[in-house]
Amino acid sequence: MTAPRLRALPPLAGHTRRVSSVALTGDGQRVLSGSLDRTLRLWSAGTGTCEAVLSGHTSDVNAVAISPDGRVAVSGAGEITLGENLIRVWDVPGARVRRDLLGHEGEVSAVALSARRGLVASGGTDNTVRLWDLEAGTCLRVFTGHDGWVRAVSLDAGATIVLSASMDGTLRVWDTSDGACRHVLSGHTDKVYTVASSPDGRTALSGGKDKTLRLWDLASGHCRSVLEGHEEVVRAVAYLPDGRWALSGGEDKTLRLWDLKLGSCVSVERTSGAVLALAVSADGRRAAAGTYDRKVLAWDLEGLA
Repeated sequence: MTAPRLRALPPLAGHTRRVSSVALTGDGQRVLSGSLDRTLRLWSAGTGTCEAVLSGHTSDVNAVAISPDGRVAVSGAGEITLGENLIRVWDVPGARVRRDLLGHEGEVSAVALSARRGLVASGGTDNTVRLWDLEAGTCLRVFTGHDGWVRAVSLDAGATIVLSASMDGTLRVWDTSDGACRHVLSGHTDKVYTVASSPDGRTALSGGKDKTLRLWDLASGHCRSVLEGHEEVVRAVAYLPDGRWALSGGEDKTLRLWDLKLGSCVSVERTSGAVLALAVSADGRRAAAGTYDRKVLAWDLEGLA
Protein backbone atom coordinates (compact mmCIF):
# COMPACT_ATOMS: atom_id res chain seq x y z
CA MET A 1 0.00 0.00 0.00
CA THR A 2 1.31 3.42 -0.97
CA ALA A 3 1.77 5.84 1.92
CA PRO A 4 -0.24 9.07 1.90
CA ARG A 5 1.61 12.25 1.02
CA LEU A 6 1.52 15.55 2.88
CA ARG A 7 1.33 18.78 0.89
CA ALA A 8 1.98 21.83 3.04
CA LEU A 9 -0.45 24.76 2.94
CA PRO A 10 0.55 28.32 3.90
CA PRO A 11 0.95 28.78 7.69
CA LEU A 12 -1.92 30.43 9.55
CA ALA A 13 -0.54 33.33 11.58
CA GLY A 14 -2.33 35.51 14.10
CA HIS A 15 -1.87 34.07 17.58
CA THR A 16 0.55 36.03 19.74
CA ARG A 17 1.64 33.14 21.98
CA ARG A 18 2.19 29.45 21.40
CA VAL A 19 -0.64 27.41 19.90
CA SER A 20 -1.53 24.75 22.44
CA SER A 21 -4.26 22.91 20.58
CA VAL A 22 -5.98 22.42 17.24
CA ALA A 23 -9.12 20.71 15.96
CA LEU A 24 -10.64 20.20 12.51
CA THR A 25 -14.20 20.05 11.23
CA GLY A 26 -15.21 16.76 9.66
CA ASP A 27 -14.57 17.98 6.12
CA GLY A 28 -11.25 19.61 7.04
CA GLN A 29 -12.33 22.98 5.70
CA ARG A 30 -11.96 24.78 9.02
CA VAL A 31 -9.35 24.66 11.75
CA LEU A 32 -10.01 25.71 15.33
CA SER A 33 -6.94 26.69 17.35
CA GLY A 34 -6.39 27.55 20.99
CA SER A 35 -3.49 29.54 22.34
CA LEU A 36 -1.85 30.81 25.48
CA ASP A 37 -2.84 34.26 24.21
CA ARG A 38 -6.27 33.34 25.75
CA THR A 39 -8.14 33.19 22.44
CA LEU A 40 -9.53 30.62 20.05
CA ARG A 41 -9.37 31.27 16.32
CA LEU A 42 -11.42 29.73 13.54
CA TRP A 43 -9.57 29.50 10.23
CA SER A 44 -10.40 28.62 6.68
CA ALA A 45 -7.72 26.05 5.94
CA GLY A 46 -8.06 26.51 2.21
CA THR A 47 -7.75 30.29 2.06
CA GLY A 48 -5.71 30.83 5.23
CA THR A 49 -8.07 33.52 6.51
CA CYS A 50 -9.15 33.89 10.13
CA GLU A 51 -12.95 33.82 10.11
CA ALA A 52 -13.56 34.44 13.82
CA VAL A 53 -11.79 35.11 17.09
CA LEU A 54 -13.49 33.60 20.15
CA SER A 55 -12.41 35.68 23.11
CA GLY A 56 -13.36 35.92 26.76
CA HIS A 57 -11.01 33.54 28.51
CA THR A 58 -8.94 35.25 31.20
CA SER A 59 -6.25 32.56 31.26
CA ASP A 60 -4.39 30.18 28.95
CA VAL A 61 -6.44 28.18 26.46
CA ASN A 62 -4.90 24.72 26.77
CA ALA A 63 -7.23 22.52 24.71
CA VAL A 64 -9.95 22.76 22.08
CA ALA A 65 -12.36 20.43 20.30
CA ILE A 66 -15.00 21.06 17.64
CA SER A 67 -18.04 19.17 16.37
CA PRO A 68 -17.84 17.65 12.86
CA ASP A 69 -20.29 20.23 11.52
CA GLY A 70 -18.33 23.09 13.09
CA ARG A 71 -21.25 24.47 15.08
CA VAL A 72 -20.16 23.61 18.63
CA ALA A 73 -16.72 23.90 20.20
CA VAL A 74 -15.30 23.38 23.65
CA SER A 75 -12.17 24.81 25.23
CA GLY A 76 -10.26 24.00 28.37
CA ALA A 77 -8.52 26.80 30.24
CA GLY A 78 -6.65 27.65 33.39
CA GLU A 79 -3.46 29.03 34.82
CA ILE A 80 -2.04 28.53 38.28
CA THR A 81 -2.05 32.17 39.36
CA LEU A 82 -5.35 33.20 37.73
CA GLY A 83 -7.68 30.42 38.78
CA GLU A 84 -9.98 30.29 35.73
CA ASN A 85 -10.20 26.50 35.71
CA LEU A 86 -13.09 25.64 33.44
CA ILE A 87 -14.40 24.16 30.20
CA ARG A 88 -16.21 26.64 27.96
CA VAL A 89 -18.86 25.58 25.42
CA TRP A 90 -19.10 27.82 22.36
CA ASP A 91 -21.72 28.52 19.70
CA VAL A 92 -19.23 28.83 16.84
CA PRO A 93 -21.42 30.51 14.16
CA GLY A 94 -22.52 33.11 16.72
CA ALA A 95 -19.03 33.42 18.24
CA ARG A 96 -20.62 33.38 21.69
CA VAL A 97 -20.39 31.39 24.91
CA ARG A 98 -23.17 28.87 25.51
CA ARG A 99 -22.12 27.80 29.00
CA ASP A 100 -19.20 27.08 31.30
CA LEU A 101 -18.58 23.68 32.87
CA LEU A 102 -17.22 24.08 36.39
CA GLY A 103 -15.80 21.47 38.71
CA HIS A 104 -12.10 20.93 38.10
CA GLU A 105 -10.01 22.08 41.05
CA GLY A 106 -7.06 22.96 38.87
CA GLU A 107 -6.11 23.98 35.35
CA VAL A 108 -8.05 22.20 32.57
CA SER A 109 -5.43 20.85 30.18
CA ALA A 110 -7.40 18.46 27.96
CA VAL A 111 -10.83 18.19 26.35
CA ALA A 112 -12.53 15.79 23.96
CA LEU A 113 -15.98 16.08 22.42
CA SER A 114 -18.56 13.57 21.22
CA ALA A 115 -21.22 15.80 19.70
CA ARG A 116 -23.26 12.78 18.60
CA ARG A 117 -23.51 11.49 22.16
CA GLY A 118 -23.62 14.96 23.70
CA LEU A 119 -20.59 14.28 25.90
CA VAL A 120 -17.42 16.13 26.82
CA ALA A 121 -14.39 14.56 28.52
CA SER A 122 -11.79 16.65 30.31
CA GLY A 123 -8.60 16.30 32.30
CA GLY A 124 -6.53 18.63 34.41
CA THR A 125 -3.89 19.43 36.95
CA ASP A 126 -6.17 18.14 39.74
CA ASN A 127 -5.25 14.64 38.43
CA THR A 128 -8.88 13.86 37.55
CA VAL A 129 -10.76 12.98 34.38
CA ARG A 130 -14.34 14.19 34.14
CA LEU A 131 -17.30 13.37 31.89
CA TRP A 132 -19.89 16.05 31.19
CA ASP A 133 -23.36 16.32 29.68
CA LEU A 134 -22.87 18.88 26.91
CA GLU A 135 -26.41 20.30 26.89
CA ALA A 136 -27.22 20.17 30.60
CA GLY A 137 -23.76 21.34 31.63
CA THR A 138 -23.60 18.80 34.44
CA CYS A 139 -20.72 16.56 35.48
CA LEU A 140 -21.75 12.93 35.02
CA ARG A 141 -18.64 11.21 36.38
CA VAL A 142 -15.32 11.97 38.02
CA PHE A 143 -12.60 9.39 37.30
CA THR A 144 -9.84 9.25 39.91
CA GLY A 145 -6.68 7.16 40.03
CA HIS A 146 -3.94 9.11 38.31
CA ASP A 147 -1.13 10.36 40.53
CA GLY A 148 -0.17 13.22 38.22
CA TRP A 149 -1.45 15.93 35.92
CA VAL A 150 -3.75 14.60 33.16
CA ARG A 151 -2.28 16.01 29.96
CA ALA A 152 -4.57 14.46 27.33
CA VAL A 153 -7.93 12.72 26.97
CA SER A 154 -9.58 10.95 24.05
CA LEU A 155 -13.09 9.57 23.53
CA ASP A 156 -13.58 6.57 21.28
CA ALA A 157 -16.01 6.82 18.36
CA GLY A 158 -18.96 5.54 20.40
CA ALA A 159 -17.98 7.49 23.53
CA THR A 160 -17.96 4.22 25.46
CA ILE A 161 -14.46 4.76 26.83
CA VAL A 162 -12.28 7.69 27.81
CA LEU A 163 -8.52 7.40 27.46
CA SER A 164 -6.32 9.56 29.65
CA ALA A 165 -2.58 10.27 29.55
CA SER A 166 -0.80 11.52 32.63
CA MET A 167 2.43 12.96 33.91
CA ASP A 168 2.50 9.94 36.26
CA GLY A 169 3.80 7.95 33.27
CA THR A 170 0.65 5.89 32.69
CA LEU A 171 -2.49 5.88 30.61
CA ARG A 172 -5.87 4.73 31.81
CA VAL A 173 -8.90 3.31 30.02
CA TRP A 174 -12.18 4.38 31.65
CA ASP A 175 -15.67 2.97 31.02
CA THR A 176 -18.11 5.85 30.55
CA SER A 177 -21.12 3.71 31.51
CA ASP A 178 -20.03 2.64 35.00
CA GLY A 179 -16.92 4.71 35.70
CA ALA A 180 -14.65 1.68 36.05
CA CYS A 181 -10.99 1.75 35.07
CA ARG A 182 -10.64 -1.10 32.58
CA HIS A 183 -6.86 -0.95 32.23
CA VAL A 184 -3.82 0.92 33.41
CA LEU A 185 -1.44 1.11 30.44
CA SER A 186 2.14 1.01 31.70
CA GLY A 187 5.28 1.03 29.58
CA HIS A 188 6.34 4.61 29.00
CA THR A 189 9.41 5.38 31.09
CA ASP A 190 8.53 9.03 31.69
CA LYS A 191 5.64 11.49 31.47
CA VAL A 192 2.92 10.81 28.89
CA TYR A 193 1.76 13.88 26.97
CA THR A 194 -0.69 12.63 24.37
CA VAL A 195 -3.12 9.86 23.47
CA ALA A 196 -5.55 9.12 20.63
CA SER A 197 -8.03 6.30 20.14
CA SER A 198 -8.18 4.53 16.79
CA PRO A 199 -11.18 4.97 14.49
CA ASP A 200 -12.35 1.40 15.19
CA GLY A 201 -11.81 1.71 18.95
CA ARG A 202 -9.51 -1.30 19.16
CA THR A 203 -6.19 0.43 19.72
CA ALA A 204 -4.72 3.62 21.11
CA LEU A 205 -1.56 5.53 20.32
CA SER A 206 0.38 7.49 22.93
CA GLY A 207 3.53 9.60 23.11
CA GLY A 208 5.66 11.06 25.82
CA LYS A 209 8.85 12.40 27.27
CA ASP A 210 10.69 9.11 26.61
CA LYS A 211 10.62 10.13 22.89
CA THR A 212 8.58 7.08 21.89
CA LEU A 213 5.12 6.33 20.60
CA ARG A 214 3.36 3.24 21.89
CA LEU A 215 0.56 1.33 20.22
CA TRP A 216 -1.83 -0.29 22.70
CA ASP A 217 -4.39 -3.08 22.40
CA LEU A 218 -7.40 -1.78 24.30
CA ALA A 219 -9.03 -5.17 24.82
CA SER A 220 -6.02 -6.63 26.63
CA GLY A 221 -4.25 -3.48 27.78
CA HIS A 222 -0.99 -4.75 26.26
CA CYS A 223 1.52 -2.73 24.27
CA ARG A 224 1.64 -3.99 20.68
CA SER A 225 4.65 -2.00 19.53
CA VAL A 226 7.05 0.80 20.39
CA LEU A 227 7.75 3.35 17.64
CA GLU A 228 11.08 5.14 17.83
CA GLY A 229 12.45 8.03 15.79
CA HIS A 230 11.64 11.28 17.54
CA GLU A 231 14.67 12.94 19.10
CA GLU A 232 12.74 14.90 21.74
CA VAL A 233 9.44 14.75 23.64
CA VAL A 234 6.46 13.49 21.62
CA ARG A 235 3.70 16.02 22.24
CA ALA A 236 0.93 15.02 19.83
CA VAL A 237 -0.49 12.02 17.94
CA ALA A 238 -3.41 11.51 15.55
CA TYR A 239 -4.76 8.57 13.55
CA LEU A 240 -5.76 8.78 9.92
CA PRO A 241 -9.30 7.44 9.32
CA ASP A 242 -8.28 3.98 8.03
CA GLY A 243 -6.37 3.27 11.25
CA ARG A 244 -3.25 2.07 9.48
CA TRP A 245 -1.49 5.43 9.31
CA ALA A 246 -0.83 7.94 12.07
CA LEU A 247 0.90 11.27 12.56
CA SER A 248 3.03 12.41 15.46
CA GLY A 249 4.68 15.68 16.37
CA GLY A 250 7.14 16.75 18.97
CA GLU A 251 9.69 19.08 20.42
CA ASP A 252 12.25 18.00 17.80
CA LYS A 253 10.31 20.22 15.35
CA THR A 254 9.15 17.33 13.18
CA LEU A 255 5.87 15.88 11.99
CA ARG A 256 6.20 12.16 11.31
CA LEU A 257 3.97 9.80 9.34
CA TRP A 258 3.88 6.20 10.58
CA ASP A 259 2.78 2.92 9.07
CA LEU A 260 1.31 1.24 12.15
CA LYS A 261 1.04 -2.13 10.45
CA LEU A 262 4.77 -2.24 9.81
CA GLY A 263 5.76 -0.12 12.81
CA SER A 264 7.89 2.20 10.68
CA CYS A 265 8.21 5.92 9.99
CA VAL A 266 7.59 6.59 6.30
CA SER A 267 8.10 10.36 6.10
CA VAL A 268 9.34 13.31 8.14
CA GLU A 269 8.23 16.95 7.74
CA ARG A 270 10.38 19.65 9.34
CA THR A 271 8.58 22.48 11.15
CA SER A 272 9.80 25.88 12.31
CA GLY A 273 8.71 25.28 15.90
CA ALA A 274 7.98 22.42 18.26
CA VAL A 275 4.71 20.65 17.40
CA LEU A 276 2.39 20.84 20.42
CA ALA A 277 -0.91 19.63 18.95
CA LEU A 278 -2.24 17.64 15.98
CA ALA A 279 -5.56 16.90 14.33
CA VAL A 280 -6.73 14.98 11.26
CA SER A 281 -10.14 15.58 9.66
CA ALA A 282 -12.68 12.77 9.70
CA ASP A 283 -12.55 12.52 5.90
CA GLY A 284 -8.77 12.05 6.05
CA ARG A 285 -8.02 14.83 3.59
CA ARG A 286 -6.38 17.36 5.90
CA ALA A 287 -4.11 17.58 8.93
CA ALA A 288 -3.33 20.54 11.17
CA ALA A 289 -0.78 21.28 13.88
CA GLY A 290 -0.20 23.92 16.53
CA THR A 291 3.35 25.02 17.20
CA TYR A 292 5.43 26.66 19.88
CA ASP A 293 6.31 29.53 17.55
CA ARG A 294 2.67 30.73 17.42
CA LYS A 295 1.68 29.14 14.10
CA VAL A 296 -1.10 26.91 12.90
CA LEU A 297 0.20 24.61 10.18
CA ALA A 298 -1.97 22.69 7.73
CA TRP A 299 -1.39 19.97 5.15
CA ASP A 300 -3.46 18.31 2.47
CA LEU A 301 -3.26 14.53 2.74
CA GLU A 302 -3.02 13.00 -0.71
CA GLY A 303 -2.96 9.46 -2.04
CA LEU A 304 -5.33 7.84 0.44
CA ALA A 305 -7.46 5.14 -1.14
